Amino acid sequence: MGYTTRLLDRQAKLGRPVRVGIVGAGQMGRGLIAQVHLAEGLEVVAVADIDVDRATGALKAAGCDDVVVAQNVDEAAQLIEDGRSVAIDDGLTMPKLPVDFVLEVSGVPEVAAQVAYAAIVNGKDVGLMTVEADVTVGLLLSSMANSGNSVYTVCRGDEPIECVKLIEYAEDLGLDVVAAGKGKNNPNRPTDVPEDVMDEAHRKKMNPKMLCSFTDGTKTQIEMCALSNASGFKVEVPGMHGIKCDVDDLAKKLVPATDGGIIEGKEKVVEYVTGDVAPGVFAIVRSDSPVVTEELQYLHLGDGPYFALYRPFHLASIEADLSIGEAVLDRSASFQSKTWTSEVTARAKTDLKAGTTLEGIGGHHVHGWTIDAADARDKHAVPIGVVAGCVLKRDVPAGTILTEDDVEIDETRPIVAMRRLQDALLDNGTIG
Repeated sequence: MGYTTRLLDRQAKLGRPVRVGIVGAGQMGRGLIAQVHLAEGLEVVAVADIDVDRATGALKAAGCDDVVVAQNVDEAAQLIEDGRSVAIDDGLTMPKLPVDFVLEVSGVPEVAAQVAYAAIVNGKDVGLMTVEADVTVGLLLSSMANSGNSVYTVCRGDEPIECVKLIEYAEDLGLDVVAAGKGKNNPNRPTDVPEDVMDEAHRKKMNPKMLCSFTDGTKTQIEMCALSNASGFKVEVPGMHGIKCDVDDLAKKLVPATDGGIIEGKEKVVEYVTGDVAPGVFAIVRSDSPVVTEELQYLHLGDGPYFALYRPFHLASIEADLSIGEAVLDRSASFQSKTWTSEVTARAKTDLKAGTTLEGIGGHHVHGWTIDAADARDKHAVPIGVVAGCVLKRDVPAGTILTEDDVEIDETRPIVAMRRLQDALLDNGTIG
């Protein structure tokens, strides 16, 4: 039975659909609000955005005509109970409202982490679209939720999640997965700054910093790090190989070097490639059974002995509501960080001067670079998710991975406090 049927059964029993509160009404949030509004058994009852007019507009564009701007939590709660849709300007208050699921789509790691933390503390299920927060404090958040009654998840539709689903599918079939990853959609220019993509961003109606995070490679590094931490698969070399590879060659190149591929070690790895694989995701598999191998060849999956399970698309916000059904009905997460295998560090795009206040993801100063988490700890590397607002204490050459000796970190920031707690719990073996 699919989620829709079960959600409608739930609605019939309770007399109302699943109430969803969404934080963020930008480009991604606007589409997500419309998608959830269309889903049977779900209802968007509240949208939060610092620009409350944008929240109101997104609700109305989705077909919610009766929208009220609430002035405080009590008013918003009463309006929801009365069957109205509300717009608010503070996403951190969303978990205090009578919603069943908090869906975060702010795109800002600091905001996403705080929203998730607040939701878990308030006993609410929560889903993130901002995977940048998960690669910063996701192990802490998942551990908190799993210790209580909440479900914390990164939402369906993004590449890391769909990769995990392919891995789970392969493992359920008894196949051995040797590599998994995605095709990169955009050019890979690590020194890009927002001005380099300004015209394209305007054409695509995107924030230039967001587009820059795609073209400078940070987004791909973050997504594959998230996949690494959810699966336990390694990043074999810093930043990954990132070779050019088309779909037809995946099962030839992303295999052990002893069989003609690029993987030098014996561990399972995450990788991204350029070529015609994007916007798809893949898992490279093999079987120890000659009979099964012959059957896969007969079924035209390839020549073997390695085969590519390939999904040629990911639907981002369109698929996100699947995670709501999974959480509410099955009390299960679509995707969580279960290990701290890899870390996205902040690497200088250019020579940086002491006294510089660093911009974060998609800015002028750093791009993301994924390395082994143990190596990052040994280096005291600064995670990309906390670098925004840090002040350089000394000059740093281009290409340098920033460490805590290089920067002054504002310890009062909530995401920094969460990260410090996660690090301490990792160090004493409580999580991870």
